[in-house]
Amino acid sequence: MRKFIYLITSVLLIFIGISSCKRADLTPAYIVVTPEDFEDCIDISNFNETHDQNFDQEQLVALTRHKFTHVNVYVNNKNLGCWELPCKVPVLDVNNTDSCTLVLIPAFPMSGMANTISGYPFLNITRQRVLLQKDHVYEVAKNRPKYVYSEYARFPYFETFANSTSFSPVPSPSPTQAELTFLPVAYEDKNVGEIILNDANGLHFDVQSTAFPVPVGSYRVVLEIRYKTEGKMDISAKMSGAYYPHRWYSVGGINASPNEWKTIHFDLTNTINENYGSAGNSTEFTLMLAGVGEEGKETRYYIDDVKVVYIRTA
Repeated sequence: MRKFIYLITSVLLIFIGISSCKRADLTPAYIVVTPEDFEDCIDISNFNETHDQNFDQEQLVALTRHKFTHVNVYVNNKNLGCWELPCKVPVLDVNNTDSCTLVLIPAFPMSGMANTISGYPFLNITRQRVLLQKDHVYEVAKNRPKYVYSEYARFPYFETFANSTSFSPVPSPSPTQAELTFLPVAYEDKNVGEIILNDANGLHFDVQSTAFPVPVGSYRVVLEIRYKTEGKMDISAKMSGAYYPHRWYSVGGINASPNEWKTIHFDLTNTINENYGSAGNSTEFTLMLAGVGEEGKETRYYIDDVKVVYIRTA
């Protein structure tokens, strides 16, 4: 009799569990995010005041010009992952009546030594209260988030080619090699840096920036370049080192993009912290860009909005 009661009780418990599972509503809500939602999403109206800077209008506009390709999505502090844009993100934990806290962090592929997707770490987090309903779509475009740069973000190097250039040719050991550099030109209604390689000008260039200090230790340091080129370009960095004070270290490369302006990011953090050797909290840093052309052909290189930005991480 006792075994029979145990059997009946077990069957009832299993039935109740199955019934509960059947009643669970797993219908998701959806969040739709497009690349356009992150265009002009950064408010720079008070940037100079909050960062004690004197950036001109061209530099301020350059601070807003990002081509974010991914987004990190958080709902009620729960990480829903990193999504390539455009995306439709399912959200299960909603009850149709209470609003949720939505956080969208713009992101991009980090090129160079490590090719990973990274949230742009220099913007303040923006939180929104939104109503998500099961089997309904919430379009971010209807209430696009706005961001501002963190007050701790700093730009030790910034080149927009506004009628001048901070690049110069790397001295060549060969007297026959033409020494070219990126010169400011008006191109597509904007000032950009240009180098044209051909049989007359030369088929190779090595240019370097002016030197600037970057912090070492607990800082995230990123190089960003906007480019439109017909050839590949290699990027290196020179730092003050204990044993090799003038040694160049590889940062990465840029593939040709002859028909479209692209933006690329390189994380310099490990390169700096693993190779600097000077005393103090910073090291002197110089960028070098190099490219080649072909005989009998004209190869154009355009770059713009070259900037190095850092922020303390601890």
